[in-house]
Amino acid sequence: MRANRYVRRTLLAALMLTAAAASTRASVESLDSPVVRVELNTNPYSLRILEKSTGDILLSTTRTAFTGQLYEVASATEVVDESNSIHATLVLKGSPAKAELTLALINPNVVRITLSYEDGNCELISQQFQDRAEHYYGVWEYPFGGSIDDRGGDADFGGTRQLPDVNYSNARAPFYLSSRKYGIYVETVAPGHYTFSQSERTSFSFRDKQLTYDFIYGPSYADVLNRYNALAGAPVMPPLWAFDSIWWRDDAHEDLRDAANAQEKVIQDADRLRGLHIPASVMWLDRPYGSGDHGWGNMDFDPSFPDPSRMIRDLRDRGMYLTLWIANRCSSRLFEEGSAKGYLFDSPWPAADLRRPEVYHWFKGELDNYVRQGVRGYKIDRGEEDEMPRSIENLHAILMPKLAAEGLRAAYGDEFFEFSRNANDSARKYTAIWNGDTRSTFGGLSVSVKNALRSGLIDFPMWGSDTGGYIRVPEKELFARWLEFSAFSPMMEVLIGPKRTIWYDYDSDLVRIAQRYVTLHHDLIPYTRSYLYEATQTGMPVMRALILAFPGDASLRDTWDEYLFGAQLLVAPVVTPNSLSRTVYLPAGKWMNYNDRSTVYSGGSSVSVDVPLDSIPLFVREGSIIVRGDVLQSNNNWDTNWKPSLKVEVFPSQETESEFGYYTGDALRHIAVKPSINGWTLTAEDLGVPGEFEIYCRGLRGVSRNGSVLHRGTDYRYDEKQYKLTMPFSGASTIVIEGASSLFLPYETK
Repeated sequence: MRANRYVRRTLLAALMLTAAAASTRASVESLDSPVVRVELNTNPYSLRILEKSTGDILLSTTRTAFTGQLYEVASATEVVDESNSIHATLVLKGSPAKAELTLALINPNVVRITLSYEDGNCELISQQFQDRAEHYYGVWEYPFGGSIDDRGGDADFGGTRQLPDVNYSNARAPFYLSSRKYGIYVETVAPGHYTFSQSERTSFSFRDKQLTYDFIYGPSYADVLNRYNALAGAPVMPPLWAFDSIWWRDDAHEDLRDAANAQEKVIQDADRLRGLHIPASVMWLDRPYGSGDHGWGNMDFDPSFPDPSRMIRDLRDRGMYLTLWIANRCSSRLFEEGSAKGYLFDSPWPAADLRRPEVYHWFKGELDNYVRQGVRGYKIDRGEEDEMPRSIENLHAILMPKLAAEGLRAAYGDEFFEFSRNANDSARKYTAIWNGDTRSTFGGLSVSVKNALRSGLIDFPMWGSDTGGYIRVPEKELFARWLEFSAFSPMMEVLIGPKRTIWYDYDSDLVRIAQRYVTLHHDLIPYTRSYLYEATQTGMPVMRALILAFPGDASLRDTWDEYLFGAQLLVAPVVTPNSLSRTVYLPAGKWMNYNDRSTVYSGGSSVSVDVPLDSIPLFVREGSIIVRGDVLQSNNNWDTNWKPSLKVEVFPSQETESEFGYYTGDALRHIAVKPSINGWTLTAEDLGVPGEFEIYCRGLRGVSRNGSVLHRGTDYRYDEKQYKLTMPFSGASTIVIEGASSLFLPYETK
């Protein structure tokens, strides 16, 4: 009997274990794509996403909660499993209310998670994940995590105020990349908060009754950026002239040396730039320039601009455009009319409520007063200084750039340009970014470099800073270093004025540095514009944090003081005072000093380079193709025979092929170099304008073009000291270079 009872107990235990196992299996619902698996554990509730190929857990929730009381989700019931989605009711601890969950495969790489609360009084939705020692990039232009890695960052998602080294650095997007092969995009304009890597948790919360966020699988950073770009919308592609330098004064009424009024000062500055042979395409006016309170709101020009239409024509005669400061701040006539119509928020300097269609069209119509006179763009300020309730700042940071762009586009098509300090997420369709009011210190320069790389990581690639800083007059050394950095920013805008006008207040050495680096920025327009176009297609920024290109190099996870400009050039700005040299880390591969075009280094190590005041360390990757040239006349009247031309620099590899997509403004034209046993074959489609190839190589024996043998001295030149082959081109070309070898192989290790 005892044996029988033992057998029965054993059988019963086995049945109970089997039932428990079956119950556990039944509590997990899954959703599969070819690359990821989504697992919903119903009781207790949790959600995780795994990589199919490896089984690795990419994302795992640790807490999901609703309302200001943070009712935590306990379990999921009433699960409905369809082919590409799962819907469930969420049971909350401590609340009789219910919430809803929807999981949907948007495509094989994107999982959309929607959380909603049945009670319309929901104040907050919070989502928390396990931090798996990840590195995070994104959300804010300002480095709340310290540099470019967000680990340790803990800040609101909304407009910022006073910050160390820069005020109002406010490009943002509810998106971040993780080093664990994914990104997260929260589709909301609600105010929120992000916390990264606190107590082994990463979380976000937003004040809304429904929250939708997308899990974006890579696996690479480039893949995640590309998919985010497609989901959220591509950045604006500016006109050609927007890539040239922009010049401005904080107040054109001040510092009227040699000028009778502000209008004369604007034209005088334009003429001084021409006289110094400094390429420039835009003069813009900061407030105050209008009549009335604060120099803004009557939508006019004050008497110091006696004939603004003529001023705009005079600038156009000089190859330049006029752009203006604007903001959604209503004073003078805007305040009177807006108040009478009930269009304004109640605040110390009220803004118009652009959420209302009638208000939106009223404000846009007021801006059209300037458009009709020929103004070609705006620098959009404010919107995060309590002009409106904070609950709508994120939405306003989209509506204001959109409104301004629509008015300009109606008049000029795509031939306009605007840039903003306060822009959120999909505002990238309309505006470039300037990084706010930076202090004129080396700390301000350092944070600007960080801002630039962080702006690119949230898909705002057309970026610039107030060269020299805004708050304080910069010393010569700082101004020089900032000019060098701005030359390798997609947008270069230079602030002059009392005690800081380059040609009045500094010596001839700084004038020479300004000439050199503004001209270099101009000469790089073909290269910069091509990579900006690539950014519109792929989300990969122009100014690239090194971790994007070298994700396997752990030393680069928070590197900010050097970056790739496009895919070819490594730039290492000098961001400390009194520097005579600086250390530069070169990632894997082979690199050439771009300043001397001869010294070659092996990557994976650091080098020390001299940095005299007029020098910025630059390195070019093996195999690079760099398209430079003068394709925009802008204010150039010093070259009476000016014609557009290109210079295509080639640094060929003996081992690998390379390619560059040159954007003509209408289409991509491809340039490629393919190595052979005895040299290379270079092919180039018609680039639209003529120019020269400059090919760096050793031991040249012969050159042919489109099947015809070329003759040295007449058809091409070869400088044996610089190892440079130079030859003209026009139209499509196939160049065969025989008997030459790469400067990168063999190379000298330094």
